[in-house]
Amino acid sequence: MGSKIQYRHLLRLARRRQTALPARFPPTTPSLLVSRFQHLQPFSTSPSTRQEQRHEPSQHSALGGSAADSTAKTAAPTATGSPPTIPPSPPPPTDPSLPAGHEQQQEQQSTKKKKRPPRQARGRLFLALASTLVGLSLGSAVRVLVSPPNPPEPNTEEDEYTIRIIREQAAKLPIVQQMTGDPEQWEWWDAYESLPAEHRAQHISASALAGSRGVGAYQRVFCNRSTGELVSVIHFGSATTSWPGVVHGGCLATIVDESCGRAAFRDPEWGGRVGLTARLTLEYKKPTLANNFYVVRARVRPDEELPESERGKRHYKCWIDASIEDARTGTVTVTAEALFVGGKGNGKTKKSPLGGDEARQKHVKF
Repeated sequence: MGSKIQYRHLLRLARRRQTALPARFPPTTPSLLVSRFQHLQPFSTSPSTRQEQRHEPSQHSALGGSAADSTAKTAAPTATGSPPTIPPSPPPPTDPSLPAGHEQQQEQQSTKKKKRPPRQARGRLFLALASTLVGLSLGSAVRVLVSPPNPPEPNTEEDEYTIRIIREQAAKLPIVQQMTGDPEQWEWWDAYESLPAEHRAQHISASALAGSRGVGAYQRVFCNRSTGELVSVIHFGSATTSWPGVVHGGCLATIVDESCGRAAFRDPEWGGRVGLTARLTLEYKKPTLANNFYVVRARVRPDEELPESERGKRHYKCWIDASIEDARTGTVTVTAEALFVGGKGNGKTKKSPLGGDEARQKHVKF
């Protein structure tokens, strides 16, 4: 048998303390503890909760005692330990003088202002777009001038279609509409239409420069019935150039020479007979551009404008003044002076190489 432990002195000590507890530590209940520590807030490790707790004293001080008490009571934890609820902030006061929906309009405008890019960025974007468009346009123009597409061959479907388009454009020119609208003052015909087929095949303008690539797309001759002035409206094709886009000077001289010859052959003093070019002087004032319409004017110089030594010789010496100008702007690009000899002759010519009067009348409409 082991020794017995004596518990009597421990029981006596416990009885003494039990009798002394009501005086020093009165018994408490859960309800009393909750009411005593109700003003304390529970501790939380959440950062958002700590920030709300930090800003809470300033709100209490700004709202006053009564507001602070109500906020504290609202934020106090319940007996079950749920987190406090923070009341929402009241909306800002509205001005009764403003119309309804004014605040919504202000919010929409502020949103648009935030979404709109700054002026400097918009300016740079506009400048970049404008520079791109200008660069593309200039690049296309330079490419067409330096390396234009091959013109269509004469007497092909593509050539016939191009000629039809060019003639439709020529019919809309103001100078063409003006002269075709006055048939009593003007008569007109297409160049080289009176030449026979064998002669046309050997003609430089009707053969080598035929088609839309040369001068065959549109070359209409107008003759003033009263003054005898000849006005030719002509389209220079893309194959008449020397420099890219500029009509060759030799081509211009050929067209001027033909126009002066028509004017001389139709002069009444000349007598409708053939002749030869004795002198042709041209002055190129400005470039004549291809793929464009031009007007060639030719006028026989009357005797009163000639020197004394040249007067009375128009029956075999004919002086003609000519010019080339843009059909739309009227800008003169070429001026010329020509002298033709032949006609009735100076008494030494016995026979005209054209034959009778009927052949001569056909020739003057070349």
